[in-house]
Amino acid sequence: MKHYLAITPARDEERLLPRLIVSMAAQTRQPGRWIIIDDGSADRTGEIIDCAASYHPWIEPRHLPRSASRAPGGESAIMRFLPPDAWEGYDAILRLDADLSFKPRLAELLLAEFEKNPRLGIAGPTLYEARGSRWREVAAPSFHTRGAAKLYSCACFAAIGGLEAGLGWDTIDEARALMLGFQTRSFRHIRAYHHRPQGAAGGLWRSRKAAGLAAYNVGYAPLFLVARALRLGLKWPPLIGGAGLVAGYLEGCLQRAPRPVSPELVRFVRRQQLRRLLLMESVWR
Repeated sequence: MKHYLAITPARDEERLLPRLIVSMAAQTRQPGRWIIIDDGSADRTGEIIDCAASYHPWIEPRHLPRSASRAPGGESAIMRFLPPDAWEGYDAILRLDADLSFKPRLAELLLAEFEKNPRLGIAGPTLYEARGSRWREVAAPSFHTRGAAKLYSCACFAAIGGLEAGLGWDTIDEARALMLGFQTRSFRHIRAYHHRPQGAAGGLWRSRKAAGLAAYNVGYAPLFLVARALRLGLKWPPLIGGAGLVAGYLEGCLQRAPRPVSPELVRFVRRQQLRRLLLMESVWR
């Protein structure tokens, strides 16, 4: 792979966005284009983007009004600027959160993994978050790519139909890719530093409840959800994480909220989850 397009949604990120801009400017493999979306910011985010674009011609600022309707996360804003003709001629699309920093070879190393493995559809670095005075790895299964940093082959991005707005989008994209025969993977030798820990904006209960609603959106099997909640309940602080996960999932069930995924994908997800519970081989190795 040679050419990639990068895209980042940013809302009120004047404190953290400059770190990301410095990281991208230092890349050994810079993007052909980097679309940075000022998603209705009330602070200096828009100014910072415009200033960076004056120094780097491959940065393309996009500004949205604060009054624009907005689903959770930045995917609805991203897809406004990623019609098929926007990434025509590129090999890959790099989606980045605004609160990241990383070393100069991140893009180079991720692109190299696609060259090694033609079946790879989505790749990501391992995230690290600050715990006290130290950076600690955010544990995740090797098949899971965190939403903060994802590199998609354009073939995979087209096949999955782009990104789904709302909670659970970063599991929906993986499930669609896996169902279509692509592989997804995060790599431990490629690191990105997440300067806003997941769930920090709303607290643990709100974060886990959102994760439960995301699990409902993806179509998690109830048994698998309970198993996951029990596991979370053993972590500190006890019970809260697991209870929040169940609460979010039940909220979706009770409201009978429409899922943004097809029945076929729900069946695929539940079949693979059952195989995991039974310690059988699954696409989520």
